[in-house]
Amino acid sequence: MPASDLFRGALLVDGSGASPRRADVLVAGERIVAVAPKLDAPADRVVDAGGLVLAPGFIDIHGHTDMTLFRNPHAPSKAFQGVTSEVIGNCGLGMFPVATGRERELADYLRLHDFTLPADGLEWDDFASYADRLDRLGLISHVVPLVGHAPLRIAVIGMADREPVAAELERMASLLAETLRQGAWGMSTGLIYPPGSFAPCAELVALARVLAASGALYASHIRDEGEGLMTALDEAIAIGRDSGARVQVSHLKALGKTNRGRGGELLARLASARETGVDIGADQYTYDASATTLAAVVPRWAHAGGAGALLCRLRDPALTARLAAEIGREMTVREGAAGIMVSNVRSAENRALSGRTISAIAAGWGCPPEEAVIRLLVEEEGCVGAIFFSMAQEDVATILADPHVAVGSDGHALDAAADAGEATHPRSYGTFPRVLGRCVREEKLLTLATAIRKMTALPAGRLGLSDRGMVRPGFAADLVLFDPEAIADRATYTDPHRYATGVVHLLVAGRPVIWDGKLTGDRPGRVLRKGRP
Repeated sequence: MPASDLFRGALLVDGSGASPRRADVLVAGERIVAVAPKLDAPADRVVDAGGLVLAPGFIDIHGHTDMTLFRNPHAPSKAFQGVTSEVIGNCGLGMFPVATGRERELADYLRLHDFTLPADGLEWDDFASYADRLDRLGLISHVVPLVGHAPLRIAVIGMADREPVAAELERMASLLAETLRQGAWGMSTGLIYPPGSFAPCAELVALARVLAASGALYASHIRDEGEGLMTALDEAIAIGRDSGARVQVSHLKALGKTNRGRGGELLARLASARETGVDIGADQYTYDASATTLAAVVPRWAHAGGAGALLCRLRDPALTARLAAEIGREMTVREGAAGIMVSNVRSAENRALSGRTISAIAAGWGCPPEEAVIRLLVEEEGCVGAIFFSMAQEDVATILADPHVAVGSDGHALDAAADAGEATHPRSYGTFPRVLGRCVREEKLLTLATAIRKMTALPAGRLGLSDRGMVRPGFAADLVLFDPEAIADRATYTDPHRYATGVVHLLVAGRPVIWDGKLTGDRPGRVLRKGRP
C-alpha cells in the first residue's frame, strides 16, 4: 500500500475559484484520495492543518529554470514559493531539437541567453532524449516543457535573417509535430529576439496550425512590448484566429513611458478577440521591472548570423556610430540608461558591475551609455543580463485583476547561497508569495480564492494539465500548505537572494519536499509529458 497522509482542518482553497472552506484531505501515494468536511479514514500520518491554507501546488506557467538546471538542478527558490510544476521553454528559447551540424550554433545562441549547458554539451537531439536527461538530474518540482521556436528555426535555417522557403517551413512543421508526439505541451515564440524576430507572421501561423491539430498551446513573447505594443498584440490575436491554436501572451505588460496607463486597453483588446472566438489568455509577474539579456537593446540586423556575427559587428569601428544611435533609441524607449541595471556577467573582471546601472557604469568608464553597452557586451562576449525598470505599478495592478491572466514568474529556480554572487530579478524568489502576501492580504487587490485560481486551475486549463490545478479526488497530490498571515516575498532588487516565507508543507507527487518549513532533500519531480500518464 502507498504511504498516506491525512491533513485535518485545513482552510481548503481548491483552485476552482470557489470560496475557502474547512476540509480534511487524504493523500495516498501520488494521488488525492478523498476530500470532505471530516474524514475518519486511517492514514500513516495525520497532520493538524488548522490555521493553514491547503491549495493545489502552484503551476508557474512562465518560467526559465531550463537556463539553470544543469548548473544547479536542486535549486529551491521556486519550491519555497509553493511551486510544484513549472513550464519551461518559454520566450522561444529552449534546448531542443538539436540538428546534426548545427549543435555549435544552438549552443552559442543559448549561451548568449545565459543558459548553462551540461559539461558534455547538447548530448540529445529531440524532446524525448532531452526529457530523459532532465529526469536523471533529480528535480525538486515537475517541469512542463514547450518547444522553443528559436531552436526549431536554428535546426532548419540557422540564424539567417530571411523567410523560410516552402521546403524549410515544411521541415520545421514536421519537427514540431514530432516533438508534440513525444510529449511537448506546445511551442513558444520570442519575437523580440532573433531568430524569432526574423520570422514572418505566415511562418508562425503555419506552425500554430500544427499546434492546433494537437490541442497544444502557442505561447508568445510578442514582437514588441513598447511603442509597437498594440500592433504586436494584434499579431498574436491574428495567429490564433488564422490557425485555431490556443494562444497565451507571455508576461503581459505595458512597457515604457508612452504606454503608461494602457493596461486596461490591452485587456480590452484581448477580451474583444475572445468575443470573436479566439482562445487567448495571458500571464503576468507582479513587478514593475522586466529582465532579459542586455543584447535585447541591440538592433535586430546586428544579430543576423548568430552570436559570433553579433560580436564581430559590435567590434567593428565602422558600425559603432550606427549601433550606438540605435541602442540609444531602444534604451530611451525603456526609460533610459539610469533604468537599466546589469544583473549577471560571465567574467570575474566585470563582476563588480553586477547591480549597477548602465548610466553609472558609463560614468565610471567616462563614455556615453550607448558605448558602455557595446563595450560591456564585447567584453562579456554578449552574455550580460539586465533588469529594466520600465513599467507603471497601476498597469501591473490593472492586469493582475483580469480573470484571464495567470501568474507566472518569468524567473529561474535559484539557490540563495550558490547564486548570491550576482544580481538577479527578485521574481525568481518571490512572485507567488508576493501575490498572496502583498496583493491579497495587504492591498486586497484580489480575493484569496481568485489568486489561487490564477496560480492553479487557470494555468492547468491553458496547458491541458487535466489532473492538476485543483484539490479533487483522483488528482495529482501536488499540494501546498501555507500560513496565510506569514506568506510573503522577501527578495528585493538590491537584495534578491532571499527565500520567501510562509510555505509550511509542500508535496510533489505526494512526497514532501518541504516539511515544517524546511527542505526534506527529496526530489520527486519529473518531466511531465503530454499524453503520457
